[in-house]
Amino acid sequence: MIKRDVIRYCSYLFLFFSVFLVLLPTAQADQSQSGPFVVVELFSSEGCSSCPAADLLVSKLTAWARQNNQPVFPLIFHVDYWNSYGWRDVFSSAGYTQRQNEYARIFKDQGLYTPEMIVNGSDAFVGSDQGHLQQDINQELSSQGSVILRAEFKKQMDQIIVKYSAEGYSKGDVVHIALVERGLSTDVTAGENAGRTLHHDNVVKEFQTMALTKAGGKAIISLSRIHDISQASVIVYVQNPQTMLIEGAKQLDLEND
Repeated sequence: MIKRDVIRYCSYLFLFFSVFLVLLPTAQADQSQSGPFVVVELFSSEGCSSCPAADLLVSKLTAWARQNNQPVFPLIFHVDYWNSYGWRDVFSSAGYTQRQNEYARIFKDQGLYTPEMIVNGSDAFVGSDQGHLQQDINQELSSQGSVILRAEFKKQMDQIIVKYSAEGYSKGDVVHIALVERGLSTDVTAGENAGRTLHHDNVVKEFQTMALTKAGGKAIISLSRIHDISQASVIVYVQNPQTMLIEGAKQLDLEND
């Protein structure tokens, strides 16, 4: 009997670690415009040996969210401060480092580091911490968003025009529009990850920030950096730039155009 219980326990343990986030609610979350959402921002770098584990976590989360039609929107921002340590990350941007600096103003005792994961602008932790991430997602999916966000896009040649509007936002709020791509990989030949092939999903390729107004607005996003449009999405989200709290989010898949 004891041996049978041990085998059963090991089977359960294997299932937990082989299927990501199986303990999350399996019922579909409320998809109304003011319903729950989770924006997961990962600050990462191909030059950082601790980052591939966090990237893999985002890949699993992205696949789970898409397969289960959950309002969970991961984004990977590749920072540029690792570029002087042997490997220049082709996805990196000084603008993404600046974005992480904006969060550092809020999470004062943590400073800049990779991999750093931030959930809905309210909680920051080491990006490979699956347990912490799962706890945050469970909590956020049980809460309602405060902003009603509407967004749509139209493809024109090698660009898309994203139109957006919002209700219930606060004065000074901004809207971010992130163009992300899945299914990317890089053969790293130098730096801490030399000799490894790194895989990435929902890498931020373009990022624009605009003020919110009653009239709404639009943004023109270039598709020139997208390799496979069927693997690309636009994530639109509203944020308070003072508190950095994210108040609403929506995802648009370009493959559905």
